[in-house]
Amino acid sequence: MTEFYTFLEHLLYDHECVIIPQFGGFVVNAQDFQFNAKENKIYPKRKCVAFNEKLKTDDRFLTTEWANKQSISQKEASIEIAAISKELKSQILSQGYLTIGELGAFTLNTENRLSFTPNPDFNADLTVFGLFPVSLGYTHQHKVVKPTLEVIPIAEDLPTTISEEYEPVKLSRSVYVYAFIAFLIGGLGAFFLTEPASNQSQSSLNPIKIEKKETVSVKATVAPAAPIQMDTVQKNTIDAPAEISAEADQNVIYLIAASFQSLSQAEKGLKEFKSRGFDQAEIILKNEQTKFYRISLGTEHSMDAGYAKASELKASKKVDIWVYKAL
Repeated sequence: MTEFYTFLEHLLYDHECVIIPQFGGFVVNAQDFQFNAKENKIYPKRKCVAFNEKLKTDDRFLTTEWANKQSISQKEASIEIAAISKELKSQILSQGYLTIGELGAFTLNTENRLSFTPNPDFNADLTVFGLFPVSLGYTHQHKVVKPTLEVIPIAEDLPTTISEEYEPVKLSRSVYVYAFIAFLIGGLGAFFLTEPASNQSQSSLNPIKIEKKETVSVKATVAPAAPIQMDTVQKNTIDAPAEISAEADQNVIYLIAASFQSLSQAEKGLKEFKSRGFDQAEIILKNEQTKFYRISLGTEHSMDAGYAKASELKASKKVDIWVYKAL
């Protein structure tokens, strides 16, 4: 039954309703972004799975998909689906409950009818697959303290009288005269002591006698540099590390952990998984058949081996994995 549960999960990624004949139908409901005030976190949008017991009519969709997966005829697939439906009812009646893979669990209520409890960690929306909740930076135990404003006195609030202790010092007129004379003497001294910026200089106060400065040009002889041997020059450029990406191979089974619509988001997700210890993580580029960049945590050579490896990673690494084969 584990194989059927995983197959059912993959159908709900791409389809909004999957009916198990004579048992009931699983319906996908979309939810917008959610804010958890208790945890102070924003959760990404999601597609939750609900169950409708009244949807029992066989629409041949599940039978057709099961026949394609198992490579059997429609008649054989219909017989196997009917047996699975009967087995599901039998387990619920005998045990009182039944867990359907990652989708949720069934129980019997007081009226002996099926009651389905969806798994809150299952998200059927592939557009946000791999996104993590965003924390606001504080928990519900911390209270938000509003800033307090200090009241600054305006001109009307200032005291109108000034005490004698802070009476301003009155300067006499002679102080300003002395300051002006010092400024004038300093300016004249700077004028006469500064050398004019030209190629001529006066040797005396006689304005007629002017000596011209002679500029001596010195030609420096520079020995020609030795030719540089090209084989001795070392290449100092360092190649920037490139993100690991590859095109999907139809003969390989990929263990997909996340998918993104843009390459920049996929590269951020790849860094996140590599920081968590998944050194074999790589980006599977999109092609004409697919519209998502997927992050693979490993590869296998068969679907059964892929499902086994996915179950192992879910149990040991606590990460959601779905098995993918390129078209």
